[in-house]
Amino acid sequence: MYQKEMYKMMKKNFILLASTIGIIATSQVFAQKDNIGIGTTKPDQSAVLDISSTNKGLLMPRMTLQQRNSIQNPAKGLIVYQTDFVSGFYYNDGNEWKSLGNNLSEKSVAADPNDWSMLGNTGTNPATNWLGTNDATPLAFKAGGSYAGFLDAGKFNTAFGPGAGAAFSNTSTTVNHNLALGYAALQNNNALNPTVGITGYNIGIGSLALTNATTATANVGLGFQALRDCQSCYYNLAIGTSALAGLTTGNSNVAIGTTAMASNNGTNNVAIGFQAGFSNTGTASGNTFIGYQAGYSETASNKLYISNSNTATPLVYGDFATKYLAVGEVAAADRAAANSGGYRLLVKGGMITEKIKVAVAGTADWADYVFEPTYKLMSLDKVESFIKENKHLPNVPSAEDMSKNGLDVTQTSAKLMEKIEELTLYIIEMNKEIKALKEESAKLKNK
Repeated sequence: MYQKEMYKMMKKNFILLASTIGIIATSQVFAQKDNIGIGTTKPDQSAVLDISSTNKGLLMPRMTLQQRNSIQNPAKGLIVYQTDFVSGFYYNDGNEWKSLGNNLSEKSVAADPNDWSMLGNTGTNPATNWLGTNDATPLAFKAGGSYAGFLDAGKFNTAFGPGAGAAFSNTSTTVNHNLALGYAALQNNNALNPTVGITGYNIGIGSLALTNATTATANVGLGFQALRDCQSCYYNLAIGTSALAGLTTGNSNVAIGTTAMASNNGTNNVAIGFQAGFSNTGTASGNTFIGYQAGYSETASNKLYISNSNTATPLVYGDFATKYLAVGEVAAADRAAANSGGYRLLVKGGMITEKIKVAVAGTADWADYVFEPTYKLMSLDKVESFIKENKHLPNVPSAEDMSKNGLDVTQTSAKLMEKIEELTLYIIEMNKEIKALKEESAKLKNK
């Protein structure tokens, strides 16, 4: 048994030796004193082995990452060609495998089993396994060669999306406390021109949200093109597609709804609803529009619209400048007439209430002057003549006047009280006359 095993071993070694001799015999191998040349008669003196060819190369051992890492006790300087993950030549430096190339892609994840893998990792510990920087340098992400993400813990800037916050990469600027999420959100902040001021405390979420902000401060734009043209504006809130899209320098505006106040560049406006205040252009300010298309065609300032359409006669209309309010879809001409008359509230269609109190400006506006000694009470004969001629009481508006000018509650109540007090005086006078007649009648009976 032992002799058979020895025989097999000798036969195997003999075949290997014969093959090696055959290869050397058929190759152009030239040996000198200290080196060997293959394909050359003059191997370089600095090389132990000099291989020369114009149509063939040297083929190194090829293996997968797993096979490479399975080599037991690899020699320092051992070279292999890795075929999977980040393929290429790797050498062992005595401690770990390293890429022979200088290409950054060859040094990326998965080149080493201890690196992050593009196929996922297991058993990670967030205290020791993480992606990022150890110094004050921001962390940037790119896609297609352009910025697609930016994290700056030093200046508190965060951006994600193609072109979002691209200028955050200029670390020499004073851009800080910004959040940009979406394509080109906060793309053109003042990092492109660091001499113009500070851009900070802005939030842009959505494609082109706050995309043109330069020295903008404390703005929030949520939605496609929300606050798109905001440049030197501040303290604005826009939620919805193209909300406050045309505002460039206006401040302290709130627009919630698609294209709400999309063309306005004023200040202190509030628009809530789809296309609310849509045509409120220029620097119109101090407006409040609430509802679907409320104030759609209004171009002036200091107006109040509560409506669910683009009508010019909304359910509620107000003018903050003149402190005027109209309720019930009041026509513009009626609003103007009431406003010019000094009235501050106009209600169309009637009003029901359990209680109403009308204030009187002063004592002179009430009818107690009737009881003053200087008041001249008209005789009943003259009252009778006046009624026959005019068909209404003296100093009381006629039906025609009431129809034309309306009822002033305070004035009418005062006039009614005037007539009641005059009637009281007439009754008192009549009572005196009755008493006198009774006394005279009693005297006549006693005679």
